[in-house]
Amino acid sequence: MNRSNDGAFSSPRLGHLRVDDLREPLAIEPGRPRFGWHVLDPGGLGVRVSAHWIVVEEDRPAGADTGPTTDTGWIDGPGGVAERVPGFTAAEGRDYAWTVRVRLEDGPELEAQGRFGVGVTSASGGWSAPWLEPAQSPVVVEGPTGVGPELFAPREDTPPGERLHPPRYLRHRFTLRERPVRARLRVTSQGVQQPFLNGAPVGDEVLAPGYASYHHALPATTHDVGAALEAGDNVLGLVLGDGWWAGRISILGRSAQYGDRLRASWQLEVVYADGSSQTIVPGESVRSSRGPIDYSDLFIGERHDARAAIDGWAAAGFDDSDWEAVRVVDVPTPIVPFVGEPVRRVLELPVREVTHSPDGAAVVDIGQVVAGRMRLRVTGPAGTVVRLEHAEVVDRDGGFLRNIIGVNKDQVDEYVLRGDPDGETWEPLFTFHGFRYVRVVGWPGHLDPGDLVAVVLSSDLEQTGDFSGSDPRLDAIVANTRWSQRANFLAVPTDCPQRERAGWTGDLQIFAPTAATLMGVSAFLRRWFADLRAEQARRGGMVPIIVPMPPAMAPGVDDPATATDTPAPEPAPAPDAGGPALAGALTLIDGAAGWGDVVTMTPMALFERYADPGVLGDNLQAMRDWVDWQTREATRLLPGRVRAADLTPEERERHRILWNGALNFGDWLAPSTLAGDDDFLAMMRAPLTTHEIVGPCFQAHSLDLLARAEELAGDPGAAPDLRRRAADVRAAFTAEYVDDSGRLTTELQGTYVLALAFDMVPADLRPRLVERLVELVHAADDHLDTGFLSVPYLLDVLWDAGHADLARRLLRQDTIPSWLYEVDMGATTIWESWNAVHPDGSVDLVSMNHYAFGCVVDAMVRRLAGIDLVEPGYRVSRIAPDLDGFLDHCAAHVGTPYGRLAVSWERRGDSAVVRLEVPTSTVARLELPDGWSAQDDRRDVGPGRHEIEARRHEAGAPR
Repeated sequence: MNRSNDGAFSSPRLGHLRVDDLREPLAIEPGRPRFGWHVLDPGGLGVRVSAHWIVVEEDRPAGADTGPTTDTGWIDGPGGVAERVPGFTAAEGRDYAWTVRVRLEDGPELEAQGRFGVGVTSASGGWSAPWLEPAQSPVVVEGPTGVGPELFAPREDTPPGERLHPPRYLRHRFTLRERPVRARLRVTSQGVQQPFLNGAPVGDEVLAPGYASYHHALPATTHDVGAALEAGDNVLGLVLGDGWWAGRISILGRSAQYGDRLRASWQLEVVYADGSSQTIVPGESVRSSRGPIDYSDLFIGERHDARAAIDGWAAAGFDDSDWEAVRVVDVPTPIVPFVGEPVRRVLELPVREVTHSPDGAAVVDIGQVVAGRMRLRVTGPAGTVVRLEHAEVVDRDGGFLRNIIGVNKDQVDEYVLRGDPDGETWEPLFTFHGFRYVRVVGWPGHLDPGDLVAVVLSSDLEQTGDFSGSDPRLDAIVANTRWSQRANFLAVPTDCPQRERAGWTGDLQIFAPTAATLMGVSAFLRRWFADLRAEQARRGGMVPIIVPMPPAMAPGVDDPATATDTPAPEPAPAPDAGGPALAGALTLIDGAAGWGDVVTMTPMALFERYADPGVLGDNLQAMRDWVDWQTREATRLLPGRVRAADLTPEERERHRILWNGALNFGDWLAPSTLAGDDDFLAMMRAPLTTHEIVGPCFQAHSLDLLARAEELAGDPGAAPDLRRRAADVRAAFTAEYVDDSGRLTTELQGTYVLALAFDMVPADLRPRLVERLVELVHAADDHLDTGFLSVPYLLDVLWDAGHADLARRLLRQDTIPSWLYEVDMGATTIWESWNAVHPDGSVDLVSMNHYAFGCVVDAMVRRLAGIDLVEPGYRVSRIAPDLDGFLDHCAAHVGTPYGRLAVSWERRGDSAVVRLEVPTSTVARLELPDGWSAQDDRRDVGPGRHEIEARRHEAGAPR
């Protein structure tokens, strides 16, 4: 067997086996799973696959009867990308083993094995456990009832301990006739939970089962617990907290949005050595009590009184006679398997520095803005209260600054010492915070940096891509973006991990390409899109601006008592000068352009990167419903500035085509629109001035995307009509919003960028729009002035129009507003606003951890490193290194369904070396800039590692 230079085996092998994009999952959804694998080629030999073979069989314990087997035989082609096995359906509650073989061209056959399990659902009867409700005080309903000044009011004056209730501890005793050879514990809850078996915590998940549209379905997590069980007496313990179900959540920080009581259901499925099985479910014999946690809230924080610890409560032999009874209750909401990667402790960060404020409190700096919590190790007298206050920044003088304000946004944890002379270790159980700095109050004695460690929480996604270059500040943009993604891909894709933690659809839409470049997000977003479709179905085709939509943000629609196909609410009319109050208009925005279009744009972005037609098939009807809703709204509404009686028949027909009548967020947070007025009025300027243009741009783009999706996964015959409708929208847009000189009626960089990116004007007008965009960029002293929706396209529009030098200049700009300004000011994540920290060091009270503007990483990988896809899944890729740019060297890699695709290049004067790593079964097309040529004149590069020398054959220094 050959070895590579580093001594590792260099022969090809199979690896990265995945089922539904997960490594050996315990509980996928029943149905037809997607199988995937990589042919790993560590030696860079350039192997090719001619055929593959999959065998799937039920995985039963040794000695049991053999289960059914599905055998494909040899299938021509490499396979390995979202492969579905003909004739195989994964049955509920079953475990399977699978084997994949591939045949290499001019080489050996390779083989690898994997396993997976299938979850159960209540709809089919596979979930047989009842729901249990422990004795408890209902959650106090509190918090703002709408978006307004009270949203940013001072915090609630009443102490949390007087308002919040303690988590409940549940104890379930059961007996096993013998130790099982296999066991699966399945748990769901209204609230978040941590299970224990025989005194030990089960699994490494936290905040299970995560956040979901709870009125649609309740996810159940599955654990392999065979090693934790014994013959005879066993005990299952469960700690149950408020979480997203009853705690303070989302923009409003309002409590009890889904319910005011905590409940749980679980079942233990065991298989014995003889092949017999048993399902153990709880009942009214389960006992409950409160424990040492006084309260635990996702936003407010957690207080733990170690003096009230209940030793041995989850182990056999504990006397629970003074605990309270539970009651069995009816919960009609369907139970489904949890899909994707759970939230876990993904990293630990040491304390970088401890300083002290004038009042004597210690301020801890972990050196990185994160989502997570602190773990402490402390020794002191019983009753000592250690208080941990969390924030993302310090003020200009280095003092602790709580940058997140509002009711119930405390981010404070407290630990009351038990007084153990050997020391005590504590980490909160059911909360997390967005922070870098921690103000420590009440620490007994000297606080050493080693006494605390930051525990980083995130959905446990695989890191799949990276970028580096000769300008380390660009590397910092990528690192900051990754940290923001890690912090905000926590249970659901959120905007920020401290103030709102809400699943804003617009944020995810603009960031999805970068998200899929940096991490494996397929399974994570599959779960989120199931919630999106459920929320959409309740709104007549309209996609809400937040998923899951907190019920308090959509009264009536999201009331669980009225959860059946409620018509979409009336959208806010587009206001004119005499229109409704701005605050009222803002609160009525829903189904917004660029936000709701996540349902067409993101599935297509995922299909392009993962080559899984299932993501289109799963969402195709939702895409249709959204486009139909846009069309109906276009027909129904006129812009607020327009009176129907004043329109000519031609103008009236034009407006019936254009989706321009409802207020949307427009090009949200475009820098120039934020200047001058108070914060709220400035925030509304972009919606008021750009909503008319933004709506039709995304309307046309969604029609195009639906047409392509129909061709790929639906009804190809529908595509021509969809494209005709898109053309009609573009023609009406040009007639309404482009004047005789070729200028848009609203002159901002972002409106020009969107019109160009989505081909909203005829080809003969494009040069005029490009020219005007360039003028606007120069007028801003070569700074960007693009908002949420247009910033992802800014560099590409300029690059494709022949202004690559200007695009590079914008990327390298280092004064406000710019990406590098944040880096130079010490940012470790992506900020919510470009000037969150001012040049004088003063700090705005905004989020320091929003991934949205990190969408530039996608352009950096494509435009600077030069990795772009030509065919879905990078089956054919384009490698176009920016040899005429400002970097001397650059490297990047992305994870593809076929394996790792990587490029690194280095330029020295008029020569350059380009190194490629191309996955098996793919082709990379090398495209050098004008004036450069490869010495061996190669264009299509096959699998393996390659080194290509290039030379510049025209004079001229790099720009």
